[in-house]
Amino acid sequence: MKSLLHTPSLHRVSRACTLVACLAALATAQAQEAAAVGRSGTSLTPRVTLSQTWTDNNTLSSVAKDAALITTLSPGLTLASRTGMLKGSLDYAISGVFYGKSEQKDRTQQSLTASGVAELIDNFLFVDGRATIGQQLTSAFGQQSVDQSLNNPNSTEVATVNLSPFVRGRLFGLASYELRGTYAETNAKGTSVSDSTVVGSNFRLDSASLGQVGWWINGNTQRSHFKSGVDNNTALVSLGLRYQPDVDLLLKVNAGRERSDYQLGVATRGNSYGVNASWQPTPRTTLLADWQSHDYGNSHLLSFEHRMARSVWRVSDSQNVSTQSSGSLPGQNTNYDLLFTQYASIEPDPVKRDAKVRQTLSELGLSAGAAGSSGYLNAGPTLVRTQGLSFSIEALRTTLTASATQSTTKQLGNGVPPGGVVGQTGNIVQRNGSINLARNLTPTTSANVSYTQSETLGDANAPGTSNTTLRSVTANWTMRLNPRSSVSLGGRVARFHSPLLPYRENAVFATLVHQF
Repeated sequence: MKSLLHTPSLHRVSRACTLVACLAALATAQAQEAAAVGRSGTSLTPRVTLSQTWTDNNTLSSVAKDAALITTLSPGLTLASRTGMLKGSLDYAISGVFYGKSEQKDRTQQSLTASGVAELIDNFLFVDGRATIGQQLTSAFGQQSVDQSLNNPNSTEVATVNLSPFVRGRLFGLASYELRGTYAETNAKGTSVSDSTVVGSNFRLDSASLGQVGWWINGNTQRSHFKSGVDNNTALVSLGLRYQPDVDLLLKVNAGRERSDYQLGVATRGNSYGVNASWQPTPRTTLLADWQSHDYGNSHLLSFEHRMARSVWRVSDSQNVSTQSSGSLPGQNTNYDLLFTQYASIEPDPVKRDAKVRQTLSELGLSAGAAGSSGYLNAGPTLVRTQGLSFSIEALRTTLTASATQSTTKQLGNGVPPGGVVGQTGNIVQRNGSINLARNLTPTTSANVSYTQSETLGDANAPGTSNTTLRSVTANWTMRLNPRSSVSLGGRVARFHSPLLPYRENAVFATLVHQF
């Protein structure tokens, strides 16, 4: 047992749980203190999930199918803190996956989403924290599946931790300042392809309100270290001016000097400049536009969002440099993400809103992470352009969510190519789409059906690349047995098209969830 706990892969993942343990300990202490005075702002909800799945193709093969009965036992908890020195939320589960009528070895999987901010000194010293654990593709062009319990050799567990302590204050009433440090670490289980550490600092000085005109000074540095790639360093100093002719409209311009080694591995210096505009004609409508010039590739953001009482609509187009290990990050335009935005007018408190969104998803039998890309491992900086369209409509008894995204990823400099494919020098394009319809049949039952499609396109001349498409249809029926328990029954059909590893998979499943 001792040797198992000290294996390198598990040790790397356990480091990602350090922040979780700190957040949980701090929140638990806070809950005990608040309970003592009768005003607890912290909630802790343990749960256990038991699911049974029968699949006709556990090996995801077209020639050596392995029908299997898969049992998954997942104890977990949801922790939320709204008052005191810590505000944030945490959702964690560890799953034991057991294979019957199959030679596949049993295994464990973890899932985590945690974020919070701690106010260590009133109105002065803060710490932002985020942590995630989830499954990601090792290669963008390998096998894909819609169920993480299936035997997919192209999937691995990835843990990330982000910590950002910062101080903020005012200088003699003339300006406000913020000094921030950042630390981010990514570790993949069983491989060091994407293991990375990012350390940076940022200083910003903003003028006090001077009517319609203001200024700011900004400086930042960042060092990225990839175990299987190369180190990269950037630094930027810029001066900006802002002009607000109307309470709804804000215009900005900035210019400065920048140093980076993204392109050739040798530091180069150049000018950096840009413009920014934001328009919010109503509290529910926001239009953002930003464009910045860099030697290694221009960045931009164009985003439109309109929120109504029962719907939210989003359109976005962005491009920037990513030092993350994944070509695309989970959580973009998911069911959770869309409903979280939609409920902003109902519940402005983010922690209370988180609880409301999770309750709604549970009642409708929807997956919080559905519609998001699972990402893939990289080992160097990449230039990523993402375009997306999504909406959510909630009627009296029916909820419709839909999402379509396209991400284009290209390697920068001499790092390991994106997707882990040697010789891949062109773009990797991923297109993801989904539509989900859920309906409350009775006060205690609901049903939903969803269609998802994921397509990956690569450089036709690069070895090891081949275009792939994954399509799936899933139907699910859910019934609440009591206020703390629910059961669901469902089935799915999946088709994976690939010149090398095509397959078909059909499955039926049953899931029981109980909260304590």
